[in-house]
Amino acid sequence: MSLRKYERCRDAGMTLNERIMARSLGRDVLDRAAALLGVGRDRSGALKFKSEMDEYAVWGLAMFDLRGRDGRTPAQAYMEDVGPAGETERSLLEARINSRTSLFRVTGSDAGGGTVALSDLLREEGDVAIHNRGLSASALTGCAVFIRLYRLPELNTASGILFGFWGSAVPALVRKYGRMRENRGRRGPVSRYVLFYRLYRRHGIPIVFAD
Repeated sequence: MSLRKYERCRDAGMTLNERIMARSLGRDVLDRAAALLGVGRDRSGALKFKSEMDEYAVWGLAMFDLRGRDGRTPAQAYMEDVGPAGETERSLLEARINSRTSLFRVTGSDAGGGTVALSDLLREEGDVAIHNRGLSASALTGCAVFIRLYRLPELNTASGILFGFWGSAVPALVRKYGRMRENRGRRGPVSRYVLFYRLYRRHGIPIVFAD
């Protein structure tokens, strides 16, 4: 699969995310996502993000995991109420609706091809290769990343939001996740996302966003 195909999907996906936020993301869902991730407010009442990661993490949780009063995520609401603009956007939207998050160990990377080989540490997705140009150029074999995986007809990719950890932290991360799952009330994608974001804030590798 060519790097050019991935880049087209990445650019179209960014546009799609902006459309979902503008058309289908309600304030109540956004506020809930912020509260779950511990994002406070300034004196004017606006959300007070301490970093770009705070902001992007809130958007990611709100659009794809949290459900509004109608029982739908914003991505599902966009599909049903607005609809995709063409087949490419339909594939991207379906991938977002069906996406899953998990913790993966990096087992290899090819910066020239823009690909990363990953092994699932939570036994949710199995081993997988994804296209992600930024991660392929910076990921160290043995490190772990918590990502949202998008499975498209011709390639696998991931959300631009990722939480990175040193390999030495993996055993403790997996144990904490196992303890969380023992509590039946805390199972599911929202609890998983919140747990790993909190762990990232305490123990993660700082992520720098760049064009």
